[in-house]
Amino acid sequence: MAEKNRKKKRDIRRKQGHGLVWLTLFVILIPVVFILYVLATSAVGQDKPVPGDRFQGNDLNPKITKENVEEVQSRMSSISGVDNVTVNLKSATLRINLDMGDSMDTDAITDAVDEAYDIIDSMLPIGTYFTNHDDGKMYDLEINGYNFIPAEGQDTGGQVIVEITKTGAGKKTTDVLTKPRDKDLVDEITR
Repeated sequence: MAEKNRKKKRDIRRKQGHGLVWLTLFVILIPVVFILYVLATSAVGQDKPVPGDRFQGNDLNPKITKENVEEVQSRMSSISGVDNVTVNLKSATLRINLDMGDSMDTDAITDAVDEAYDIIDSMLPIGTYFTNHDDGKMYDLEINGYNFIPAEGQDTGGQVIVEITKTGAGKKTTDVLTKPRDKDLVDEITR
């Protein structure tokens, strides 16, 4: 009798089967396949640059040409006190760096940077080249003037950096980067 009960219990107990194993495998396989797909598509296109241009249609019109940049370079060299000039046009920003004499003070460098701004305005009018219009974006302008760049460990006392910035969407701003705007805040931070 006892043997019949044991057989009945074994017969009554259902086998779980492989369904749960397959379901678990399927749930784990979905994210693995997704990750492998993403990795494979990334690896395939890795050797090609992503094409794109943030400027469209009527943006940057009129264009600043290489000849304009060369003319700016030669005109900036005529500013009094300038030892060296670098001019470049990258990412729609005309950057001008004026390396002034080491003995130049803040007023002299500010005057030179303002003169550079006026020269740019006479060659490439600010309202035309450096101000956005309703139908397009335009260039940005950065003019930096400095007296010296200290070597590592050299005293920075007397160093002056003046920057004029004019974005296409903004106004002209002049900053003396080596002089804090809020001296009290700087003193509080550097205690």
